[in-house]
Amino acid sequence: MNTAFHDAINLAWKIHAVEGGFCNRDILSTYEVERRGVAMSLLAFDNKYARLFSQRLQGPTSEQIEAVISNDGDYSGDNQFVKTFKESCEFTSGYGVRYEGNIINWHEKHQTKSPLINPEGINIQPGRLFINVDVTRVVDANIVHLEQEVPLNGSFRLYIFAGRPASTRIALSDFAHHLSDSKSFYSAYMRPDLEVISHLEKHNPHSLFFTLCTIFATVRSSIEIDRDVPDALGLYRDHIYADDRWDSQVAKVKAPAHAKVGIDEDRGGVVVVRPDGHVGITVSLVEGRGTVDVLNNYFGTFCTKTFGAMTGFI
Repeated sequence: MNTAFHDAINLAWKIHAVEGGFCNRDILSTYEVERRGVAMSLLAFDNKYARLFSQRLQGPTSEQIEAVISNDGDYSGDNQFVKTFKESCEFTSGYGVRYEGNIINWHEKHQTKSPLINPEGINIQPGRLFINVDVTRVVDANIVHLEQEVPLNGSFRLYIFAGRPASTRIALSDFAHHLSDSKSFYSAYMRPDLEVISHLEKHNPHSLFFTLCTIFATVRSSIEIDRDVPDALGLYRDHIYADDRWDSQVAKVKAPAHAKVGIDEDRGGVVVVRPDGHVGITVSLVEGRGTVDVLNNYFGTFCTKTFGAMTGFI
């Protein structure tokens, strides 16, 4: 059932993007390419599990089950049911699925070469689901799961890891400036009802196809939205966060979300996540127009409109 839901979501957002005039029809061909491999893996897992039942092996004890579902999942026994289940945990949850490179998943071997694409040190891979990180929402101080902040509404999510404000202020300002350029991918799909849209709209105040989330590598109390967040990003006031929540996986760092994603706090970066939660591309946040140029190139490969010319690519 979990796999079927992922099938439906994968196809639904692509149909929505095509029918909404955002993506070219070519994107629909990626549905079979991405999901067929998952289906084959599921059949192989089911066959292996079914064979264990047919062999009438002894099932796991309650203690063994508890070991598997505990937080650390530490299990070193020899029960074949438990071993098979543990080996497939990532797959059955969806986090073990990795789509191969295509027009919407820009892996390290993508034909477009730039030092800004998938920068060194990044811990997330295009084609995989975005990782779980906790952050503090600035407007109300609530602790939230970042990956759950944007609903499945057909929007691409741009997670802007803005690092330390003192170090990235110019780069963040340049990014917002070029993002607002009339020839950028972001400005090309502005909502036609901007003048009458409700001020309560928090996910899509500018475009029905993008939601921007800005994460600073500092404590919430030091962030002032009007001072630290450029206007283009400030439209998404409910999606501005402080990376100040302690995480046992990276216990010695002050900005756990940046560390888990693999983004330098002094440089920052942008992670583009598809409407179904899978990472499309990661880009360094740099001064000038380089970051937006890369994103223009990325979205230009499958969107219906043409964006501004780029520089610095091989």
